[in-house]
Amino acid sequence: MRTFLFPSLSLALAAAVVPAAFGQATVGGSTGPGPVRVNQIGYATGADKIATVVAAARSPLRWQLKDDRGRTVSSGTTRVVGADKASGDHVHQADFSRATGRGVHRLTVAGVGTSVPFTVTPEPLYPDLGREAMRYFYFHRMGTPVKAEHLQHAAHAHAALHPGDNSVPCYKNWCGKDSRSGKAQRLDVAGSWADAGDFGVYPVNHAIAAWTLLNLYERENQAYADGSLALPERANGVPDILDEVAYGSRFMSGMLPEAGLASHKVHNHTWSPFPVKDIAAENAMPRSAMPPSTNATYAVARTNAQLARVLRKFDAKKADRLWASAQDAWKRAEARPDVDYPEANDGTDAEGGGDYPDTQNSDDRYAAAAELYLTAERRADRTVKTYRGALTRSAHYGEIAPVDWGRVAAAGTLSLLAVPNSLPAADLATMRASLRTVADTLVKTQRGEGYPALISGAEAYPWGSNSAIVNRMMLLGTAYDIGHDRRHLKAMHRAMDYLLGTNAMRISYVTGYGAHPETDLHDRLAWGQYPATPYPKGWLSGGPNSTLINDPVTPTGRPAAKSYAGPGTAPSAWGSKENTINWNAPLVWVATYLRSTAPDLTSR
Repeated sequence: MRTFLFPSLSLALAAAVVPAAFGQATVGGSTGPGPVRVNQIGYATGADKIATVVAAARSPLRWQLKDDRGRTVSSGTTRVVGADKASGDHVHQADFSRATGRGVHRLTVAGVGTSVPFTVTPEPLYPDLGREAMRYFYFHRMGTPVKAEHLQHAAHAHAALHPGDNSVPCYKNWCGKDSRSGKAQRLDVAGSWADAGDFGVYPVNHAIAAWTLLNLYERENQAYADGSLALPERANGVPDILDEVAYGSRFMSGMLPEAGLASHKVHNHTWSPFPVKDIAAENAMPRSAMPPSTNATYAVARTNAQLARVLRKFDAKKADRLWASAQDAWKRAEARPDVDYPEANDGTDAEGGGDYPDTQNSDDRYAAAAELYLTAERRADRTVKTYRGALTRSAHYGEIAPVDWGRVAAAGTLSLLAVPNSLPAADLATMRASLRTVADTLVKTQRGEGYPALISGAEAYPWGSNSAIVNRMMLLGTAYDIGHDRRHLKAMHRAMDYLLGTNAMRISYVTGYGAHPETDLHDRLAWGQYPATPYPKGWLSGGPNSTLINDPVTPTGRPAAKSYAGPGTAPSAWGSKENTINWNAPLVWVATYLRSTAPDLTSR
């Protein structure tokens, strides 16, 4: 993934952040539905059920909801929203929330058209989506053969990618000589996930993906228990979600040379071809560990600290090793706190990977301090005062805001709210209140849009806009757990409506879901078998990108919500159709959460 930071939040949402102190078209590989846009899977009986209707009419239109026998079960008139800034569409909304009868339905709007069929049910709407989205990570394992028996499609099995990662050179020998051999140091970074459409590994991006999955486990530790996923490690006594994160995170400790900061990234010296069908040729490409950064070092610290915490009761020796590595990384970052990794193109590194430029590290330090504090307290480690002090004196203490790889302070705060600890009760209460305020603002933002995105039409749509939505859904879910405000849970459901069809592109952005799902994503491995073998189900497309488009096919000059590449363009559509570990991880989180909270939205 050619990664960039999110643009700033909308003014309304930014104001809610509590800082420190306290028509028909061919899309997605298929012909999309017409102007009556719905969640192409369906609606929970007690959820808000609101279709977006693209229509030029300036006055309300009659609508009818019919069941699978053609009987009208509800009717009414649309609300005229008018011009939707994000999409450029003139839209209405048809609210059929009072219709709670289970079954298959269609919505017809007079003079406009009829929706695709969808279900209304009190049962979980996406019972398998979390598990399918979780399988994305095994598919993208590197350093080990990926076997057919663990995949949705046997054709995607392949030999190990980059098994040579157990010994990679430091680019231009930045990490110096090995003290024992006197030869140039080489790093052991075996055991990772391919980051995105490329085969680089990046601590700062991996850290937020790993945190998201581990946060799900710490909030709901029955999710993805041992034997629940198709993994080589199943039936080993360890929850499968932890097995997967532990495998994908092995490389993190190895990013640390003998002394100094962690390598910011490891990748090829040139971009891999698209698609990759010859694994041997891919593995033969020159590959190095690029120069270091403070943020990457804090990323190693926080990931290993969190893993040490959750794995301790299953494998104490591994947890001890991870804890030692986390503490070591913290000390190294503290010793060199201002080594940034800007996007330079000055010959410092090779061009075959993303940059993940980030010139702010105070949030990374805070997030790392939170994980180290929580783990030290759990272990009754004497260092707990050090981490607690770094945490509570941080300018980010208590911050709540949408999370992204480059803005991670809220991840630290959300961990503090998920894991029991001895921070002052008043501080934790303030954090919870801040979270509810942000969630309320997200609800307001969504209600002001023609399509139920959690992004204001006044904002540009960032690279990975769909990940912005699922990350904001995580805030809504956590807020619902705290306050049980049904508006927050309903807003999560409406955001899923957006991802699954109620959007300006008329498609489901999740592979394998809906009548008109996305069918081709920017993935070098999956594309090698496409279209003979479909992409696995449960992969989230990056989504519209009007902010930083440098690929040749994502359209420019369109409204933000329509800045999305068309069918069959995936090899060149890295700006809008890429898939990544840090986009699928929050999809796992929200799909799992919506399943577990399904009983809360029965009809009433």
